[in-house]
Amino acid sequence: MIIILTVFAVVVGCIIGEMVYENRLYNDLQSDLERIAVSIEKNEEHVDNPETVELCKKLVKKWESGKRVLLILQNHNTVRALDDKIVSLESVVKSDNYNDAVIFVTSAINYIDDILLDGIPFLSNIL
Repeated sequence: MIIILTVFAVVVGCIIGEMVYENRLYNDLQSDLERIAVSIEKNEEHVDNPETVELCKKLVKKWESGKRVLLILQNHNTVRALDDKIVSLESVVKSDNYNDAVIFVTSAINYIDDILLDGIPFLSNIL
């Protein structure tokens, strides 16, 4: 009985740790994306300004460090779809394309919202 309870406690601890890690990473990414969106709106005429490019580099660096763990913990298609959005956002910002930058940053923010809503077990998700 003690072994079963110990294994159960370890499994529950791992599940909680996974949820906390994913939630924290996605919230950090979302706040970075929101800062990028503000910078894009503020610099509409010159999207590839140093501030926005630096914010994109930091976002990509954070994403690359967390992506490998997420590929283990989550559905690969979900992670790859967000990866496409983030990499495309950086490329579009560097090419000074305002319209596409707005589309990609908004799309990434909305996608993370969807991931966060699906990732945390709510009673409505369970039923």
